[in-house]
Amino acid sequence: MRKLLIGAVVLLILGVAADFAAARMFEDRVTDVLQREYDLGRRPVVQVRDFPFLPHLATGRFSAIDVAATDVRARGVNAARLTLHLRDVRVPREVLLGEPGGVDVGRADGQVELTEAEVNRLLAGRLPGASLTVGRDGVRVRLRTEFLGQPLEAVATGSLGVRGDAIAFMPESVRLGNGVDPAFESQVAPRLTFEVPLPELPAGLRLERVDTRPGTVVVSGQAAAVRVAT
Repeated sequence: MRKLLIGAVVLLILGVAADFAAARMFEDRVTDVLQREYDLGRRPVVQVRDFPFLPHLATGRFSAIDVAATDVRARGVNAARLTLHLRDVRVPREVLLGEPGGVDVGRADGQVELTEAEVNRLLAGRLPGASLTVGRDGVRVRLRTEFLGQPLEAVATGSLGVRGDAIAFMPESVRLGNGVDPAFESQVAPRLTFEVPLPELPAGLRLERVDTRPGTVVVSGQAAAVRVAT
């Protein structure tokens, strides 16, 4: 009985080890595919959430695959961090065997973290003379421009939101410098309302939400069914 129990434990350990090894090999294969598909400069980290793994490998269906990458430079945007959650993933047998094909993703959601410096780089082409600061008390935009033929520095506080495929700034209050009459604030405010379009996000994510924390802007989105070429 004792030998039988020891044998069962050994088989269990071997089975878990085989499952773990197969999962790592599959993740390595998926990592190569996603790095190429999303044009990521750095190799991402991929983790399959299904356990045990081998039954899912046999059917080619996975409920969740998570992808994370740091210092991402892709499609004209430099992101501090990219996080993707791929759901209801189907991998054809030929793809599992290393042949060309496509991986179907039922749905996806994720986040892209942008530094304050990167948002300002993107903003420079949309609103010259403006700089954005993300602090604990919200978002502040400083604009150096001309008004009524005179140099003007204006400071607006407000929030970031979503408008189509762009990050939009909506000023809530405006303060004028250079001794300009505060009565002109309503005329200057429209100059401080701007949008920063983003390129297509990985996995076809549709921009839905913008959150901020000191020094960082986090954009989140979701996507319906997408297909990833291998």
